[in-house]
Amino acid sequence: MSKPSFNHQLIHLLGLWLCCLVLQPAKAIVCYHCDSIALPECAQTLGEVGVLPYKECATELTCAMSIVDSITYRGCGAETPTTEASYSKRCSSNLCNAGVYPPGRLKCHHCAGESCVAAPAGKPHPCLYHREEDQCYTEIVSSTMGYRGCSSDTNHTAAATAQLCEINGCNDALGAWTLSCASCDSLKARGCKMDLFQLGSRCNVSQFEQCEQQLLLGQEQEQYCYTYRQLGRVVRGCSAELPEELESHRAQLETCASADNCNAGCLPQQRCLTCNSLEKETCRSNATALTSHVCGSAEASSCFTCEYADWQLKRGCGAPPTDSEILNCYECDENSDQQACNSVDFTRCYRCSSDNAAGCANWEKPGGIDIEQCAVPAAPCLVVNYVNGTTERGCQRTDFNCNSATVASCRSCEGSFCNKGPYPEQRLWCHQCSNCDQVQSGQHAVPCGLLANEPADQTAACLEYYDAQIEQVVRGCRSNGQLYYECMLRAGGQTGCRLCQSHGCNATPGQQLRGALQLEQVEPEQLALLSQLKQQAKLLEALKNAIQLGQSEQQQQVLQQKDSQLVEPAK
Repeated sequence: MSKPSFNHQLIHLLGLWLCCLVLQPAKAIVCYHCDSIALPECAQTLGEVGVLPYKECATELTCAMSIVDSITYRGCGAETPTTEASYSKRCSSNLCNAGVYPPGRLKCHHCAGESCVAAPAGKPHPCLYHREEDQCYTEIVSSTMGYRGCSSDTNHTAAATAQLCEINGCNDALGAWTLSCASCDSLKARGCKMDLFQLGSRCNVSQFEQCEQQLLLGQEQEQYCYTYRQLGRVVRGCSAELPEELESHRAQLETCASADNCNAGCLPQQRCLTCNSLEKETCRSNATALTSHVCGSAEASSCFTCEYADWQLKRGCGAPPTDSEILNCYECDENSDQQACNSVDFTRCYRCSSDNAAGCANWEKPGGIDIEQCAVPAAPCLVVNYVNGTTERGCQRTDFNCNSATVASCRSCEGSFCNKGPYPEQRLWCHQCSNCDQVQSGQHAVPCGLLANEPADQTAACLEYYDAQIEQVVRGCRSNGQLYYECMLRAGGQTGCRLCQSHGCNATPGQQLRGALQLEQVEPEQLALLSQLKQQAKLLEALKNAIQLGQSEQQQQVLQQKDSQLVEPAK
């Protein structure tokens, strides 16, 4: 027969000793005696025998337990601190201050190291420090290192990735496990898009290899199975082995981690328009009215639309054809419930800038206006007016849109060549140039800029003047504060700085502007002399007229006398 172990002998002796104490007269009491600062088990015991030290209280008949500043105390009644205790209790039997205290204290699993990654098998124990809002945590650093405990623990601070919970023993989840994923690339082998032997929305592909990766609790979003779909290509695999070429496309990945091979589901069968405008005119003119069809091939995961040199338009399943007569093509793979993705048409827009051609803004002369083939099918056409007054037209692009901070106003429209007509209508258009003696009224006028410091109550006006310093005619907008200041300063004031309020009105010939300034620059004495000379000229003109009138009267009298002399002999 084997000998009893030391622990069994100790428990047996302790039991005999306790029996003896019970048989003795009630002159003393035995109590557990500890604090959780020196002995963590004082707080974390579940009531196991032989774990906590005890003491005979010679002059006491009660045992006590208390919680002071989150520290657990056990001992004889009078010796146990209770001042400012959040909890305290007394009892009057031997070793009665045992067990979990207070009874509702949170219990968590506690461990650290490689063995802590596996799901814990033992019972949870109370937290070392008693706090009402405590939590259990599980932090898995790697497949070989983990931590479990209470958030109030001071020996380890849980990271942000730790899993928290508030129920006894709740931090018992498995810390790491292996996830298997389907791995294939449609560029390298068939069967990665759809199962080659069974078509349908509920099927799974079967032609794939398998990859594995470790998933860590709390970090499942960082490790997953993925499916990448881009037009005619489909790639499946493990995130830990994501090809470098797909790193920039992580946002487009379909991900899962719910079960092994969760990324093996077949792609939905592609629906496309299949038509030719030579056979059916609506293929070009009204494609949205046509009915789409399911593509028959398991490898057809996209649709196409192509435009040919003879104005023919083709739409169909799969990758676009490579005919030499093709002018434009696009490929797509996004279908809506209403229509196939290849039903949208190519878009062409007017493209120009008023910096190069005034007609881009006022739409009076077509010079300098080009036609742009939009890179994105069905892209909107735009007319944009910037705060500096420049007007631009073109297809909407990432570098040309209505959202720029320098945009004063913007008009977006759908359909080819819709971005026509003068713009912006609400701004005054003026000739804006220097050294421009002659301008054609209206044809070169462009919208005035919308400046940040422009007074809201200022009437819009065009200006023009002759700058004697640079000997040039200058034209522009009054909203340009610097130009207006120079106009008033260099043109001799309001008379030389001409203002007007209609589109393209600042078209006065340069010779008139120069003459007006030269007249204003004459000295006052010279002006007085000129005035006198003008008055004298008027007097001389009047005298001349009077003399001519007097001579005419004398001649008339002489003629009358001659007539009378001729008549008298006849009598």
